[in-house]
Order: sequence, then C-alpha cells, then structure tokens
Amino acid sequence: MRGALIALSLGAGLGLLSACSNTAEAESKTAWCALFRESDNSAELPEPVPCQFSQKQGDVTISIDGQRYDFAASEQGKTYQRDNHTLGIGFSRQDDFTLVVFWEDPRQQ
Repeated sequence: MRGALIALSLGAGLGLLSACSNTAEAESKTAWCALFRESDNSAELPEPVPCQFSQKQGDVTISIDGQRYDFAASEQGKTYQRDNHTLGIGFSRQDDFTLVVFWEDPRQQ
C-alpha cells in the first residue's frame, strides 16, 4: 500500500512539474530595429532605432515608433519570411517591407 502511495505521489508530482514547465512565457527585450519599406526608393539605409521585441511560442511582436508588427509562427513562409542571424532576426513581407531586429546597436559593432 505504501509503495502504491509513493508511486501515485511521484506520478502526481511529475505531472505537476511537467504542467508547470509547459507554461509558455513571452521573452521580451529592448532591441534595435531598422525598417526598410519597399516603397521607399532612398539609397540611404534607415537609421536603427530602439524597439521592443517579444516572442511567445514562436509568435513575434515588434513595437517600433508606435507601430506594432505581428509575425505568427503559423504564417512563416506564407505571409512573411524570417531570417535568423547571430546578430538578430530579419522579417520580410514581399512587396511591403523588411524589418531587421538587432540584439545590440549595430552602430556600435
């Protein structure tokens, strides 16, 4: 009987631990962003500005200059392209824009 109670307690404890570890929390950090609009024919590169990067379960939200950009993981390769690099991440929507996120100020690198 005691062995069955220990096994039941261990099973319940492991189940609770597993449930807790599956709780997804958003990663959020201040980063640097450069927004390239397809309609902008300027030869100059846009100045990187501070932005807020958040990711939860692969879904990304970027806030830059009061504008919010959402990239759902389920839409990757369909409505946008994602390009991961050691210095940051690029998000592109064809014929619209490319938004590059740098983890550190690229002017300091």
